[in-house]
Amino acid sequence: MRRILWAAGAVALLSCTDNTLGPVQTVDGQWSGVQNGYSFSFNVVQADTLVSGAGVLASVGGSFQGNVSGTFKYPTLHLLVQVAGFEDANYDGTMSSSEAKIFGKLSGSGLNNVEVDVRKK
Repeated sequence: MRRILWAAGAVALLSCTDNTLGPVQTVDGQWSGVQNGYSFSFNVVQADTLVSGAGVLASVGGSFQGNVSGTFKYPTLHLLVQVAGFEDANYDGTMSSSEAKIFGKLSGSGLNNVEVDVRKK
């Protein structure tokens, strides 16, 4: 019985660990984060310093999909978030030097420097 409980506890502990990726130098790929009542995710391709792709911004008001484009010159990211029917928004962030994480803020289209950090998936 103790072995079963120990095994169940080990599985529960392992499932709770944070799968933090090490530091990265590009923004290629899928990123997402939830903070301050907002969820922001994007999947982008980087060519030199230019970045483009798709993104989803969600809050209690709903979920909205659009396009993202901008620039990334390590460690600074600037994205223009365009969702049909809404004013454009900006996501400005700084890449962490210790993990695959961007510390960023959303502004525009009713948002005023709302902090939403994202992690690479």
